[in-house]
Amino acid sequence: MNRAPKSGLAADIEKKLEQKLDDLYDEGVPQAIVDWLNAVLASEDDVCETSNWKDIQEFLKDGSRLCRVMNQIQEGEAGASNIKFSRNHSAFFCMDNIGKFLKAAEAYGVKKNDLFQTSDLFEGVKGPFVNVLTMLHALGLVSKSKYVLPEYCGRGALAQENKRGFTDEEIRAQSAGMLSKQSAGSHGLASQAGMRAPGTSRHIAD
Repeated sequence: MNRAPKSGLAADIEKKLEQKLDDLYDEGVPQAIVDWLNAVLASEDDVCETSNWKDIQEFLKDGSRLCRVMNQIQEGEAGASNIKFSRNHSAFFCMDNIGKFLKAAEAYGVKKNDLFQTSDLFEGVKGPFVNVLTMLHALGLVSKSKYVLPEYCGRGALAQENKRGFTDEEIRAQSAGMLSKQSAGSHGLASQAGMRAPGTSRHIAD
């Protein structure tokens, strides 16, 4: 999908998000996530080959593998039930899978502010994809805190707070973009599942 280049405030926001993504690579977070996902899925024929963000996005885009990971790590969890997901690759079913995963992840213990928007994963744009990686890092840490195996080996501890990395003006601009996506969702182009207050950055402890 070709996207018109952004300018002004929107471009500044995207640049900040891309820098945050680069910072995660400096910390080794994407590789830790890929290693953990592959270990949880435990399939020699179904692995994410690299920690490149585009490869991770393609691997997780339809939401089915995320649901499988969630079913594995929450097995035996009180009150948890297996997510019923679709392997249909149409946009509607993919985003429905992602929405179910996000709902289950929040119930599992991931903080609401750490959840990504469905579009952050499905649309495959570099800047917003940082939200996907940060959320998966948080999920791995929650799983680790519950002594679930395979153990997530990413560095850090569960965050106690989430500090904003954007100004009020930038958050308002992002909010306008979200409302546009929500409107599109009623026509099957985007889903409201997993929507969060935009412009909130996630803290990853060293």
